[in-house]
Amino acid sequence: MAEPRREYPSQPVVGVGGGVLREDRVLLVRRKREPAAGLWSIPGGVVRLGETLEEACRREVLEETGLEVEPVRPVWAFDLIERDGSGVRFHYVVVDLLCVPVGGSLRPGGDAKEVRWFRLSEVPAAASGPTKRLVELLTEPFTVVVRNRDVARVLIGTPRGHRHIRTVFLLRDGSKIVFQEATMENVARAVVGLEMHPTRRAVSLSLREVPRGERKEEYDRHQLLEDDVPEEEVVEEITRLLAGEEG
Repeated sequence: MAEPRREYPSQPVVGVGGGVLREDRVLLVRRKREPAAGLWSIPGGVVRLGETLEEACRREVLEETGLEVEPVRPVWAFDLIERDGSGVRFHYVVVDLLCVPVGGSLRPGGDAKEVRWFRLSEVPAAASGPTKRLVELLTEPFTVVVRNRDVARVLIGTPRGHRHIRTVFLLRDGSKIVFQEATMENVARAVVGLEMHPTRRAVSLSLREVPRGERKEEYDRHQLLEDDVPEEEVVEEITRLLAGEEG
C-alpha cells in the first residue's frame, strides 16, 4: 500500500524519530527535503501500514545513516504542523525513540545528504526545533539510585577500538550505565579511602581541567578531584538530595 500523502495531507501522518546515542554524542542527518530541508535533525520518517514504531525506527535509521540500531524507549511525542495560504501543508504526529547503535557503517542515504555524530553539548545552531528539544530532554538533570537488587550484570573491560576500560552496569529494567576508566578509578579511590579511614564520613569530588604538564600523558584533561569541603557539608548535601530514598 502507498505511503500517506505527506504534503497537504487529508489527515495527520504518523512519524518516528531515532535519537541514536553513543556515549556523549547524538547522530544527526542534514535533510534534503521539506519540512526541515537543510537543517540537522535526528534520523526518522513515516511509519508504514503494519509497522510498529520500533520497526519503522530501525528501517528509517538504517536507510538514512547506514547504522543498525536497537530502540530502547520512547522519549517524547510532538505535533509538527505547518500552514500556508493553501491550508495545512504538513501535519505530522511524531514519536522519538531513544536508540543504541548495534551494527552497520555510517553513510548518508534516503532523505539525508549528510550524517554526523555531534556532542550533545555542541548540537549545531542549524538543527531543527524538535531535535533541539529532544537534546534538552536527553540532557536534563536526573537522579538514579542503583541498589544491588536493581543490577542484572556488571561488565568491566576494554571495548574493541578503545584504549581504556569501561564499566557497564546492566540494570534489570533494561537500562545501562557506563563509566569510563578514569571516573571509576577516582570514585573507587574515594570510596576505599572512606572505608579505610577511622573517622572520615564523606568526600566530595568535582570536575577540574588539569593542564597537560600536571597530568600523566595518557590522562584526559578532565579529572574528578577532591574538594576542600568540610565533610559535614557533604553529608548534609547528600541527605538533602536523597531525601525520601530508602536507606
